[in-house]
Amino acid sequence: MLRQGCTQKLIAEAIGKDKSVVCRELKRNANPKGKYSFEYARDMASLRKERMKKPRKLHPWLKKEIVGLIERDWSPRQIEGRFILENKPSVSHETIYKIIRKDKLEGGMLYKHTRHQLKHRKRPVGEKINIKNRVSIEQRPEIVDNKERFGDWELKIDAVK
Repeated sequence: MLRQGCTQKLIAEAIGKDKSVVCRELKRNANPKGKYSFEYARDMASLRKERMKKPRKLHPWLKKEIVGLIERDWSPRQIEGRFILENKPSVSHETIYKIIRKDKLEGGMLYKHTRHQLKHRKRPVGEKINIKNRVSIEQRPEIVDNKERFGDWELKIDAVK
């Protein structure tokens, strides 16, 4: 469709995706000349898939260096930036936070060296919230549908599944 001169919006509608998905695909998989071809995109996807087959492992010496910097009150983003400047293996700040969270679960004190001591998370990562005595919306009283009392209005959020 791209070769036929169709717009990104039209392509997105045809494949049932958002136009931003098409835009990212075209940018990510453009060949060195800046042109998109599905053959090149397929080859690049295969290379990425092959490269990411095995999960990356953090070398013990690198983890030791990260822990040392955390103990000197460096933030995960500062550590990430320093490693980039020094051409050391790339470690994201999220990976560094994983190290800190794991250490905390094991009784360590690394989290005490972060500026917020991991307080900004309202709940632990990956845990689901169970609400006690939860009642389904289908079982609400009839009077609620009238929306005459304070508190009977509801908020509909489509993004939550």
